[in-house]
Amino acid sequence: MFKKNCIVNGNEFPIDQIEFSLDDLLKKFIKDKDIKIAVAVNNRLIEKSEWKKKKISNGDVIEIVQPFFGG
Repeated sequence: MFKKNCIVNGNEFPIDQIEFSLDDLLKKFIKDKDIKIAVAVNNRLIEKSEWKKKKISNGDVIEIVQPFFGG
C-alpha cells in the first residue's frame, strides 16, 4: 500500500493514494461547498482554479484559512 503524509493546519494527515490533488484533500476537510477559503501549500497561495491540478506530495504543508468578521 502506498502511503505519504502531509501537514494540514498543523496536524499530520495520512494519504494512501498515489495521485492525490489539493481538491481531493479539501473535499475531506470542507463540507460546506459555499464557504470561502484560501489555501496555501508550502507557503504558496494556490488559486482555486488550480486546486484540481495541484498534486500533494509527501511532507507538503497545507494551510486552509477562511475570513471572519468581527473586532
